Amino acid sequence: MGSKRSSTASADARAFPGPRGLEHARVLNLAGGDVRAALDACRATHGDAFVFGVGAIRFHWFLAADAFRFVLQDAADAFGNAGAYGFLEPIGGTGALIATDDPLHLERRRALQPAFHAREAAAWSVLADEAMAGFVAGAVERGAGALVPDLRPVVLDVVLDVLVGPATRRRHPGLATDLAAMMAFANLPMLAQQVRLPIPATPWAAFLAARRRADDAVLAEIRARRADAVDERGGVLDWLLAGDADPATRLGERELRDQIVGLLSAAFDTTTSAIAWTALLLARADLRAPVADELAEASSAALGPMGDGVVKEALRLYPPASAILRRVRQPVAWAGAPLPVGARVGLSVWHLHRDDATWAEPERAEPRRWTERSGPWAAPRDPFAYLPFGHGGRRCIGEGLARTLLHAFVRQAVPRATWSPLDPAVRPEGTTLLPSGGLRLRWHRT
Repeated sequence: MGSKRSSTASADARAFPGPRGLEHARVLNLAGGDVRAALDACRATHGDAFVFGVGAIRFHWFLAADAFRFVLQDAADAFGNAGAYGFLEPIGGTGALIATDDPLHLERRRALQPAFHAREAAAWSVLADEAMAGFVAGAVERGAGALVPDLRPVVLDVVLDVLVGPATRRRHPGLATDLAAMMAFANLPMLAQQVRLPIPATPWAAFLAARRRADDAVLAEIRARRADAVDERGGVLDWLLAGDADPATRLGERELRDQIVGLLSAAFDTTTSAIAWTALLLARADLRAPVADELAEASSAALGPMGDGVVKEALRLYPPASAILRRVRQPVAWAGAPLPVGARVGLSVWHLHRDDATWAEPERAEPRRWTERSGPWAAPRDPFAYLPFGHGGRRCIGEGLARTLLHAFVRQAVPRATWSPLDPAVRPEGTTLLPSGGLRLRWHRT
C-alpha cells in the first residue's frame, strides 16, 4: 500500500483498487497504445472497477452494467460532463454540448433538439442514399481500396449539409479537410495527445493550423448569416441563429462556433467507424445473404429485422463511443470506496457490450440477438446493457442522423455489391475504434 499520506485525495485513491508500482507502469505502457488492452489487464487483477493513470489520463474505470446504472441514473447528480472530455475540448471548446453541464446543457439541447427531430429524417435519407449510392459505385469501379479514407469525406459531406447546409460546404471547401485533420489528433493514443508542443511538423502544430482555418470558415459563415449576406442557408446552424430574436437566447460567436464544431466533429468520425464495422460484418456471406433477401423483398426503404440486427451488432461489438466519461461533482462512493470530487470517471462501453455475464458468446456477431425476444440469443432486457449512444438526457443528439447513414449504406451497398477484406486480421484503433489499415476491401459488382 505504500507510506501513509495525509491528503484526502491520496487516501481516496488508495481506497479504490488498481495497479501500483511496476504493475502500474506496465498498464500505463499498454494504455499508451491501446486503452482497451490496459483495461483488460486491470480487470484480470482488480475486477470491474479500478483506477489507474496519471494527471489528465487518470480515470476511475467501471466495466459492468450495475456501475453504469449507478453513474448514469442512480447517482447521476454527483457526476458531470464538464472537464470529462478533455481530449475533445481543443476541438469543440468548453461550450460544446458534450462538454457542458446542466442547466446550460439542457438549455442548449432544447435549442438544438427540433433540428434533430424524426421528421427531419426523410430529408436526411435522401442525402444519405444519394451519397452512399455514389460511394458504392465508385468503390466497385476502383475494385479495391481502404474503406475508411474513401468513406470519411462522403459521410462528412452529408453531416456538413445537415448541420450547416450544402451552400456552406461550397462556400468553404476546405472546411471538411480541416475538420478531418482535427479529429485525426483526437484519435491519437491517449499519451500521445498529451504532447502539445506547437513545433512545426508535429501533430499538435498540424491540429492548431487546421483549427484556425476551420474557425475562420465557421465564424465567417456565422457573421454572413447574421448580416443576411448569404442567400442559401439551412442546417442546424439556422436553428441556433433563430435564438437571435431574444437577447436572452442569443449566443455569442464563440458559443455558436463551439456548438457547430462540436457537433460536426462528434458526428462524422463515429459514424464512419460504425459503417466500417457494419461493412466488415456484411463481408460474411452468412450475414449478408439474409439481409440481401430482405432488401429484395422489401416494400419500403426501411431495413428488415436482419439488416437492423447486423447494424446493432456492429454497434455492440465496436461502439464508436467506446467509453462514456464523467467528472465527479459531489462526494460519492462506489461499493464503499470514495470517488474524490474532481476525479475523472470512465465507463467502458466496449467491455459492457462484451460482458459474458450479460451476453451469450459476446465476441460472436449474432443478429438473432435482436430478432428473438426469448431464447439463448435474445438481447438482455436491462437498459444499461447496451448503450452505443449513451443514456437519458445525455443520449447522443445525433443518433437519428447516424442511424440514417448506417441504414443508407446497407440499403445501397448490399443489393449492388459484395466485398471481402484484404487483411487477414482487422483490429480497432483510436478513440473512435476505426478499423486498422482503414479496412481494405476488394469489391465485386453483383
